[in-house]
Amino acid sequence: MVNGKQVFAGRELAVRVLYSAAGVATTIVLENRRGGDLLLLDCGDGTLRDLLDAGLHPEWLSGIVLSHGHFDHLGGLHSVLGFLRMIGRDEALTVAYPAGCLEAEGLLNNFQTLYPDCSFAFDLTPLEDGDILQLESWSIEVLAVEHAGSTAAGVGEAVPALGCRVELGAETAAYSGDSGPCDALEEICSAADIALIEATWDASSPFDGGERVHLTRDEAAAYGTLARRFELVHRRRER
Repeated sequence: MVNGKQVFAGRELAVRVLYSAAGVATTIVLENRRGGDLLLLDCGDGTLRDLLDAGLHPEWLSGIVLSHGHFDHLGGLHSVLGFLRMIGRDEALTVAYPAGCLEAEGLLNNFQTLYPDCSFAFDLTPLEDGDILQLESWSIEVLAVEHAGSTAAGVGEAVPALGCRVELGAETAAYSGDSGPCDALEEICSAADIALIEATWDASSPFDGGERVHLTRDEAAAYGTLARRFELVHRRRER
C-alpha cells in the first residue's frame, strides 16, 4: 500500500504519495527538506485533509502542478484554495496545468469569480510540451504524454496531459501523470532518483485495440527501471 507513504527522502527532497487510486484521487507532495516549502503534483479529492493529516500545512505550498483535467487529479483543488482563502494567505500561488485544459481553467476562473475578495492572487500558468517552470527552488520540466478519457461507454478523445521531472538541487523526482505507453515516459523517468508511474491495470488493458489510455503494471515497471528507484501509483481500486 503506497497511500500516505514517504517513498523518497534525499538530502534536500522528500516525496510522499498522499493518496493514489485510479478513478478516485491522486495527490503527490514534494517537500523541500531545507526550505520547508511544498509542491503538489495533482490535487485529487481529499488533498486538504491528507496534507493536514500528514502534518504538512497548505500554507507552505509554493505551487500546484496538474497533470491533466480529469476529476481524480483536480477534484480537491477547490478545497485547498478555499482553505488558503479562509486563513488569509497573502502570497501568490502558482497553479500550472496543460495548455488547453478546460477543467483547470474553468475551476480556477470560477473560484476567482465567486471570491473576488480572495486574499491571494493566482498565477495561472498553462504549460506545453518541453516547457520548464522555475518556481522558487523548484525546476519543473513537463513533457506531453498520451492520455484520453474513458468511461463505461468506451474511450473518448485525447486530452491535454503532461508528465514531469522536478529537480530540487541535485535530486530529481519524475511523475508520469496518466498515460498509455509513449516515448516521453522514457525521457521522464531516465536517471531520476525516484519515479512515480501510473500502473492502472494489473496485467492487461481492456483497451488493447489501439486505444491505450493507461499502463499495465509490467509496462510501468519497465519504465521504472530507467530511474534509480520507482513506485507504482494510480492502481485500479476494486469498486
